[in-house]
Amino acid sequence: MRNLNSLAVFLLLCCLLCPLSLNAEKWTAENLPMVYLQDARRHVCNPDGVLDEATVSSTDSLLTALEKDKGVQTVVVVVKQIEGGDPYEFGMALTRKYGVGSAKQNSGLIVVLATEDRAYQILTGTGLEGTLPDAICSRIERRVMVPRLKRGEWGPAISETMKAIDGYVRGDESLTAEADDEEDVPLALAICIAMIFLGFWGFIFVALSAQQKCPKCKQAHLRVVKRQRVKIANRSGWCICETLRCPRCGHEKVVYKEEENNNFGGAAMGPVVLGGRRSSGSSFGGSFGGSFGGGMFGGGGAGGRF
Repeated sequence: MRNLNSLAVFLLLCCLLCPLSLNAEKWTAENLPMVYLQDARRHVCNPDGVLDEATVSSTDSLLTALEKDKGVQTVVVVVKQIEGGDPYEFGMALTRKYGVGSAKQNSGLIVVLATEDRAYQILTGTGLEGTLPDAICSRIERRVMVPRLKRGEWGPAISETMKAIDGYVRGDESLTAEADDEEDVPLALAICIAMIFLGFWGFIFVALSAQQKCPKCKQAHLRVVKRQRVKIANRSGWCICETLRCPRCGHEKVVYKEEENNNFGGAAMGPVVLGGRRSSGSSFGGSFGGSFGGGMFGGGGAGGRF
């Protein structure tokens, strides 16, 4: 009887767990959360939590430095299952959707690992095929990645693979980080606007100073000694009448101003809005959002199953 009860409990657990496994997320290029677009320092897409946080953090740091130093834009995808189970097709779909890598250097890099599909793939942009030819990618997979994958060591498999790739890329002197022209444009624009702004107000200051200087002695500045609201014939609205006097020679001058204070001293300036690079969330406010440069992939790299 005890054995029958144990069997019944076992079957019940199987019935409860089977639907969960059948409903497991199968990722596509369309539904994969692309974390790089929210933060350009994040290169590892780990939506199923296959990798531990330490591996994700160290890999992100490695690839951020590689992009800064060599201009290689990398996306690493580690999931349990992908739609169709083919990491090559999945990776190529990512390249078509996002255009990983710069359009000038075409040095994009995509690494895919689907643990439950037991499949992996390295894809290189057309500008990276000379640095990481198919034979080198295959060698890294055979010697570094696959032995760890067979032991279920997902974190070491990814971290050691990316370190090996980093070594090959840094050995290629032809790869260089590209100047970010799009970032330079807002900076130059901001400088130009600042110079115009300062020059404008400098001109106004000089003009007002010259206007308020005593026209008689030309040494002291006139001071307002009387101000009153008056109505002038043939003019709409009220005016402010100011009497200015020179403290040095006593010369007086009367000026009239619109009551609405339409003068530079009371004018307000609206906010100046500067454009940023096109990205998802990138701004001057401290966001780290990144954007892909439209790089091309020709199918170079290597992959397989373990």
